[in-house]
Amino acid sequence: MDENTVKSLIHVLDLENPDLWKWLTGQEQPPEIVSSNPVFLALHKKVMTNLNKHAAPKTRAEAGQPWVKGWDDFKRGRDAPISGNQ
Repeated sequence: MDENTVKSLIHVLDLENPDLWKWLTGQEQPPEIVSSNPVFLALHKKVMTNLNKHAAPKTRAEAGQPWVKGWDDFKRGRDAPISGNQ
């Protein structure tokens, strides 16, 4: 990595985890300084690709809504999501 990429990586690593997760999963829009960071953009693309590939849309939060907790993947009850890794 060149020096600018390392600086971009350090910036992403210094972000607060709850905010970073919301931005990476599309629950909230990141600030301009974050959304223009090339490391964040690459990570966001990877996270969204994995979510779209492995998690049913109904198991994920819609934009602006909190991530839903209390799923039942372990017991596979009738009300459990059809698929998802949550």
